[in-house]
Amino acid sequence: MYQDGDLILGGLFEVHFLTVFPELSFTSEPEQPYCEQFDMASFQQAQTMAFAIDEINRNPKLLPNITLGYHMYDNCVKLAVAFRAAMALLSGTDEAASSVDCTGSPPVIGIVGDPGSTHSIAISSVLGLFRVPMVSYFATCSCLSDRRQYPSFFRTIPSDAFQVYAIVQILKRFGWTWVGLVYSDDDYGIHAAHAFHQDVQGQLSGCVAYSEMLPRDNNRKDVGRIVEAIKASTARVVVVISTEAYLLPLMDEVALRNVTGRQWIASEAWATSPVFLTPRLLPYLGGTLGIAIRRGEIQGLRDFLLRLQPDRHPKNNMVRNFWEEMFGCTFDSGGIQADGEGEKKVCTGEENLRNTDTAYTDISELRASYNVYKAVYALAHALHDLTTCEDGKGPFSGHICASLGNIQPWQVVDYLQKVNFTTGFGDHVSFDKDGNALAIYDVMNWQPNPEGSIKVHTVGMVDEAAQADYVLTLDEDALFWNFDSHKVPRSVCSEICPPGTRRARRKGLPICCFDCLPCADGEISNVTDSTECTACPEEFWSSPEKDRCIPKEVEFLSYEEPLGISLTTASLFGSCFCAGVLGIFVRHQHTPVVSYFASCACLSDHTRYPTFLRTVPSNAFQAKAMARLLRMMGWSWVGIVYGDDAYGESGMQLLLKELEGSGVCVDYIEAIPKSYALSRIRRIVERIQSSKARVVVTFSISPDTEVLLREVVRQNVTDRQWIATTAWSTSSYYTTWSGITLAGTIGLALRSADIQGLSSYLNQLSPEKHPKEPLVQRVWEEVFGCKFGDENQSEPLKPQCTGLEKVEVLAESDVNYNVYKAVYAIAHAIQNMLDCQPGKGPFENGECPEIKPIQPKQLLHYLKAVEFTTPVGEQVNFDNNGDPSASYDIINWHIGSEGKMEFVKVGYFDAARGPEQDLQLDLKNIVWGGGWGDKVPVSVCSESCPPGTRKALQKGKPICCYDCIPCAKGEISNATDSSECTKCPERLWPNTDQTVCVPMLVEFLSFQDNMGIILSVLSVAGAALTGTVLAAFFRFRDTPLVRANNSELSFLLLLSLKLCFLCALAFIGRPAPWSCMLRHTLFGISFVVCLACVLSKTVVVLVAFRATLPGSNIMRYFNPVQQRAGIFFCTLVQVGICVLWVTLAPPLPTENAGGELGARVVLLCAVGSMAAFSLVLGYIGLLAAICFLLAFFARKLPDNFNEAKFITFSMLIFCAVWIAFVPAYVSSPGKYTVAVEIFAILASSYGLLVCIFAPKCYIILLRPERNTKKNMMAK
Repeated sequence: MYQDGDLILGGLFEVHFLTVFPELSFTSEPEQPYCEQFDMASFQQAQTMAFAIDEINRNPKLLPNITLGYHMYDNCVKLAVAFRAAMALLSGTDEAASSVDCTGSPPVIGIVGDPGSTHSIAISSVLGLFRVPMVSYFATCSCLSDRRQYPSFFRTIPSDAFQVYAIVQILKRFGWTWVGLVYSDDDYGIHAAHAFHQDVQGQLSGCVAYSEMLPRDNNRKDVGRIVEAIKASTARVVVVISTEAYLLPLMDEVALRNVTGRQWIASEAWATSPVFLTPRLLPYLGGTLGIAIRRGEIQGLRDFLLRLQPDRHPKNNMVRNFWEEMFGCTFDSGGIQADGEGEKKVCTGEENLRNTDTAYTDISELRASYNVYKAVYALAHALHDLTTCEDGKGPFSGHICASLGNIQPWQVVDYLQKVNFTTGFGDHVSFDKDGNALAIYDVMNWQPNPEGSIKVHTVGMVDEAAQADYVLTLDEDALFWNFDSHKVPRSVCSEICPPGTRRARRKGLPICCFDCLPCADGEISNVTDSTECTACPEEFWSSPEKDRCIPKEVEFLSYEEPLGISLTTASLFGSCFCAGVLGIFVRHQHTPVVSYFASCACLSDHTRYPTFLRTVPSNAFQAKAMARLLRMMGWSWVGIVYGDDAYGESGMQLLLKELEGSGVCVDYIEAIPKSYALSRIRRIVERIQSSKARVVVTFSISPDTEVLLREVVRQNVTDRQWIATTAWSTSSYYTTWSGITLAGTIGLALRSADIQGLSSYLNQLSPEKHPKEPLVQRVWEEVFGCKFGDENQSEPLKPQCTGLEKVEVLAESDVNYNVYKAVYAIAHAIQNMLDCQPGKGPFENGECPEIKPIQPKQLLHYLKAVEFTTPVGEQVNFDNNGDPSASYDIINWHIGSEGKMEFVKVGYFDAARGPEQDLQLDLKNIVWGGGWGDKVPVSVCSESCPPGTRKALQKGKPICCYDCIPCAKGEISNATDSSECTKCPERLWPNTDQTVCVPMLVEFLSFQDNMGIILSVLSVAGAALTGTVLAAFFRFRDTPLVRANNSELSFLLLLSLKLCFLCALAFIGRPAPWSCMLRHTLFGISFVVCLACVLSKTVVVLVAFRATLPGSNIMRYFNPVQQRAGIFFCTLVQVGICVLWVTLAPPLPTENAGGELGARVVLLCAVGSMAAFSLVLGYIGLLAAICFLLAFFARKLPDNFNEAKFITFSMLIFCAVWIAFVPAYVSSPGKYTVAVEIFAILASSYGLLVCIFAPKCYIILLRPERNTKKNMMAK
């Protein structure tokens, strides 16, 4: 919409809900997007802006003599459309600039809008750059309060920060601590949701049950998922912070899925939206509580709205769209159109708006429109203050005022910040430092209308300016609750905990979800929702309700009470009885006990059990025998399963102690529970099956072992080697159900023997011969399944025992043999007491023991010293702890020829034989378990490390688990499973396998090496070539060419070059002290003589041409005597350096070995002093550099044969060679260091010889006709 004026205000409104973008074919110019679903309420807001401007223009006191105009755009609820409209307002829509210098006021002086937070953020970011004021009437995002990002943004609606605060106050009022949150996927919803989460926890101490974001594209699948989350949650209150456009699809889905029983809390963006006030949504949204923008009244607005008439101006097409939507007609000149549902008539423009009843004409709830009204008046008052500024009192630099002919938006911002006025409705309007208006909301309740639709009623107010306790005021009697009870709904995760209980948070749920646990005895809680209970003082106790402490009752048991009398009588009787028992115990306190089967190692403690002896070995020896067996077989990775009792725990601890430091590691230790819980037994078997340990050691009694092994058989675990204790190693009962699973088991068994006469004695036992022995009768009944005496009706019928049943007993048994030895031990002790001779007894004064009666203490003394041999030849005695000499049979479970399990003795353990001979095994006769057959099973965590490697422990694992790491260079290991590698001695180096140290190869540059031969040949050839040149020069010494080039210097140069070639030979061969000193000094001096000669020749050439100038007598300073003196002086300096070098730190032979050289010893000459070596090379380099520079300056001197140019080339080669020598020398390994130095000597020598003398030899030998004085003097 458009209206012209002196100053133009822009407006952005959501007149349509949806934007339709045309399809892009990329073959033609795309069409402009268009909008659908006209919003009457938003169009009313746009018309309110027009009304406010019209009212201001008619007001003579506000902006007199200035007419305001407006440009209003529809943003269609799309950021792209809104941003485009804002840019059009900012820059204008004209394609050409109206003024060349772009002076004057901009197209708009300020903008009312945009209603959307996301749109306002984007638009204000740009407007802020130009300081164009923007006053929004509906953008509530708290982020827009950031003055650094949005310096020109203002609003007449409160910020979301207070909106969220207001919503939380409503939740707090009704005790709703368990709520759901739904918000829109835009800046308005995201920022508000973030603030809501913080306030719910901080102010309400509540929790958010779920937090769902409405999709931008209204995806039905996502919307359906959100509705299911709302329906499934126990939270009865749903807070929705969203705009209408995002919320429409959600409410359609709520109605479709019939989601009732929810209390909706609406944000101000939709709390009064007429879109949802339909009869269809009443069952679901009835009773909704929301906060709404402050309602206002605007006098004259309704008449203005009803006077609206359409026109044909292209900038007012928004009015024509409204007219067509309102009256269902069209302005299209084509006439009547079909729209699929009917026919549209042609709009005449004369239709009467007074006959309509829509959101456009409804001014009873002016909220957003009222904010628009305030926004326009805020801009008008700012402009009014700007235009009434007095000169010299302005707010700008120098106290100037704005130019009325060129008002700029940034000037309006300054006045807008200070605006302060009161509306006709009585509301005060001003802005704080962040551009926010004073926060005030109405609380709305959606109640049913008689017609079946929804009516929004104001039921309270939230006022920021009110006192703390009166921020929220509500008329609760006027509220409508859309529930069957018509009462306030409850929305908590857990009900409050009454006094006497405490809150216990439910695992995995928020803090609002808890259980109420009663306080423990002696503790109380006297407040609701207590998080902990408090212990009562010492003299108090908790009441039955556990909500207060009460004094403890004083109570005691007195002698007068019947119970006290009875207990006193019982006490006196018990005291008398105990006295009698004590007398018996005192009399028999030293009575010896000889056990035949108690093997616990704890019984060896003679301080606690001084009278205890036994004929069965202690478990300590059984553990020792098992450890010896594991070490002998090389089983370093085993598992242990023990019974959860004294026998199992003691045996397990003893075994672990024996395995310490033995190289045997335990992968797992599992206890068999006494409850025999099947789940735990299965877990133990699964652990056994998953382990790499193939050997399983058991230390448990027979019933415990049976439970475990039955599960092993059931799961068919056949790949394990079982080690059995004496408790079950010879139990034939296991063989009846284990099949072949336990075949190959190895166990320890007590020594057994055939006791002569025992079988016949047991076979002759019968009830007739021992009628007074009830034990014999019970055994007889058990063996033959019969019954002596009368039948008991409660027991099953059994035949009568006759006593004549035949008994066949095999007497051979390990336990029987131990009983036999115990009886004989006591008998021998008594016999020794009887054999005592008076005066030779073991007691005081040689007294013998009393025989009638025998004293237990004296019998114990003799029993400890007893020593005898059984009929089977076994020695029996006791050590200081009452333990016998330990011996075990090693039993192996074989499968016999008939398929039955047989116990075969394959060895024994006898502790008396010593640590090396105590365990003896017949390995050939052993059948191994786990399917290994005749091969010994392998049970290791890591395979053995071969020689040449070392063990490296795996992090976090026992010492038996390791990796095999190859030894480092220069180190060896010559044993299996070496824990570390040994460094080879000096001059020795590991072989390829790194198992032995072998002598290193001695290496040096010799005359026999290929490299040595090549360098020797080059050296000799160079010397010979130099000699040939010398001979030629001597032969033609009288020729002009030789004489012209100072023959004396040439001969000296050739002699020094010959020495340079020959000194290379001193570097080849085995280093010796004399050769080391000779090679470096000879090299340094010969090269200095050579370079001194070249330098002298260069200087002579250069000076000779300078001497040709008239009056110059410079040549008299460079006659042969001075030349020889210069050469001598240059050489003397090098000789002095070499003498000091050889004297103070001479070069001597040295050896380099190991490291990168590997198995080589390289013989080298150490330079002795790196400083001296550097001085020698540096001095040579200095002379070479001077020669090069002088020759370079003399290269173009006029002469038919200019020697300077050849010296230049020779020095260039010389310098290049020695510059390259330095890095090559440093990086070359071993003997190649010497080869590099020789190569540098030869290369530089050849360079000097060829460059300087080759041209001369060419003329002397091949072109003698040019060797004339005339030719030499020619230019």
